[in-house]
Amino acid sequence: MMSLGKKSGDGERQPAGGVSREPSGLVNGEMSRAPSEPAREQTPVSKRVVSDTIMCVDGVAIFLAALVAKWAYIVAFLQHSPEIGPYAVVGAVGAVIAVAAMHYQGLYDFEVLSEARGQTRRIFLGLVAAAMFLVAIGYLLKISEQYSRGWFAVWFTLSAFAVLAVHVVNTRVLRWLRALGAFARNIVIYGSGDIAESVIRRVAMSPMNLRVIGVFDDLSRDQTAQVPVSGGLSDLISFGQQRRIDEILIAMPMTNELRIANLVEQLSLLPADIRICPSATAFRIPPKRLLDYEGLAVLELERRPMEGWAPIIKNVEDKLLVSFLLIAFAPFFVLIALAVKLDSRGPAIFKQRRHGFNHEVFTLYKFRTMHVVEDGPGIAQATRQDPRITRVGRFLRKTSLDELPQLFNVLRGDMSLVGPRPHALSHNEYYSTVLARYANRHKVKPGMTGWAQVNGYRGETDTPEKMRRRVEHDLWYIENWSVWLDVKILAMTPFYGFVNTNAF
Repeated sequence: MMSLGKKSGDGERQPAGGVSREPSGLVNGEMSRAPSEPAREQTPVSKRVVSDTIMCVDGVAIFLAALVAKWAYIVAFLQHSPEIGPYAVVGAVGAVIAVAAMHYQGLYDFEVLSEARGQTRRIFLGLVAAAMFLVAIGYLLKISEQYSRGWFAVWFTLSAFAVLAVHVVNTRVLRWLRALGAFARNIVIYGSGDIAESVIRRVAMSPMNLRVIGVFDDLSRDQTAQVPVSGGLSDLISFGQQRRIDEILIAMPMTNELRIANLVEQLSLLPADIRICPSATAFRIPPKRLLDYEGLAVLELERRPMEGWAPIIKNVEDKLLVSFLLIAFAPFFVLIALAVKLDSRGPAIFKQRRHGFNHEVFTLYKFRTMHVVEDGPGIAQATRQDPRITRVGRFLRKTSLDELPQLFNVLRGDMSLVGPRPHALSHNEYYSTVLARYANRHKVKPGMTGWAQVNGYRGETDTPEKMRRRVEHDLWYIENWSVWLDVKILAMTPFYGFVNTNAF
């Protein structure tokens, strides 16, 4: 089996052993971009985000319909002016119940939202269920006489028209976006036999918004591919670091479980779902999900982190918090920069290239803490009593104040406030070959602080074991991310992350 190629100093991955093939033209009329060509592809719109948004819009529409009905019928028609509070409360309760009833019927499944047929029935049944529930509650609590029956009828009539209008517009918008490819998932297939051929054929006939953008396989000299192949495993990884891949589908028989396990381990460094389409039903590796691709059983082995609302919430979290922190720490930026300049020669800001999300190289900012500025193929880690560190630099490193300029990296989108700490390119090169799954840290944006740092794993990593423990904590964070975990790490950082005996 082909192993990962050794990466060069500028972050480009060189082909591993075996025959290197240039990616050629590909499936669905789409040409493979050469690995050296940078790609900036738009992330597909999340179906979960769309569904949840429509659900919230429906709830707001039903709630507003209650207030409009109160004004139109009671205030304008009956010439009464009762307090709006009781009507608002009933409107909110009715909206929640109606949306819950429609959700229970599957109205907010993305495929249902994309088709006009079947939505009207679900909407009316949801509104009827909410109306009957409110009538029953009003009767049991003996408060129904406090509300106008005319208002109630006008409310649900307006709600029906409003929700129907929302869904008619939504269906047309979703069809338009689908035609533009906004929901299309880029699939790369590993394998070139009967299974791969069948997958490509069925995907071409499927309305599932899937497009195959590459087929890769490592073939021996006596094997012949049944579909056009663009390269081997190392080519696939290089391709994935240049193009947006949403799913890697392993299309091969389950006759060699060890080979499948090795493939998953090496491919898991890419921020993509990893799934398998086996030719046999026997499967010992526990899958995360079982999917149906037009009758083909597809098993999901790995999932990309932070799907749906997660990346949106984390991005908003970063932008809001970093804006506040930049304002709060603005005076410290001036004082620290002045102290660095007065203490030693050189720029106040130190810049160094690091690997970020999906191994993309970005420029990291720090306050300079050494007499030298290193950003080459060989960078020695800072050690205790390191002669390169300046007097001011020693204090800054001890308190982690040298990291403050990375707030601008977060603002630019290169980093996040919380995530795996980025390492110098040369260190990344070394540990990628020493530690399994080390490269999986790049499935999310790097962070200013992280789960490893607040658990004491920071500072010099002079042994692979120390780095292994740090990587274990980073991967645990990626697999268990939540807003509350970020809040916990940020709260712990001043006590366990900034000031630490391992910081020097």
